Amino acid sequence: MNIGILGAATVGQALARHLAAAGHHVTVANSRGPESLRDLAAQLGSRVTAGTVAEALDSPVVILGVPWTKVRDVLTPEIDWDRRVLVDATNIFTRYAPDFEVDDLGAESGSEIVARLAPSARVVKAFNTLPIERMFAPPPTDGLQRILFVAGDDADATAIVEQLIADMHLAPVSVGALGSGGRLMQLGGSLSGLELFGAGVARDEGEQRRPEG
Repeated sequence: MNIGILGAATVGQALARHLAAAGHHVTVANSRGPESLRDLAAQLGSRVTAGTVAEALDSPVVILGVPWTKVRDVLTPEIDWDRRVLVDATNIFTRYAPDFEVDDLGAESGSEIVARLAPSARVVKAFNTLPIERMFAPPPTDGLQRILFVAGDDADATAIVEQLIADMHLAPVSVGALGSGGRLMQLGGSLSGLELFGAGVARDEGEQRRPEG
């Protein structure tokens, strides 16, 4: 599958690397243009290409990996998503270390805001509840897979993202609709930072199966 990633910092780089290793073709883009990403793309693997934002947006699945404060700059009104899948991997930080600050959204979730900014997209929340280095760390025991939570209103779009997660040898678990699930997953929610494992396959087995439990 062709996947676009908007944002080439830690989250975008890690997802590009692991999705490419799983056999997908990835276009990474940032606000500075493809020339700033040529060397990075070469390091991430032969299936990763440095592209423009427009080229990344042309993919059937686009991952939003920019800082929360840049979301409105990226999801501009003129973009016609045409029901493509938009994966919201953001966290609602307005300030980072050493003075962390979290946006106050009241009763709303960040993903609902993303969905309003991209009204013709099918938005799915994923890849935000664990630090990226922990997300892809080896599980503590062979036969376990780390659980990643997913929320979305469109069943087909959610299934596509669940399959991408499974392709990276992680265990997708749906937590419901974009609004309610997104609130559980975002900073301050009960699933934020929660690390769980499910029974998967031993690493020396030749075929992958969907994790249990």
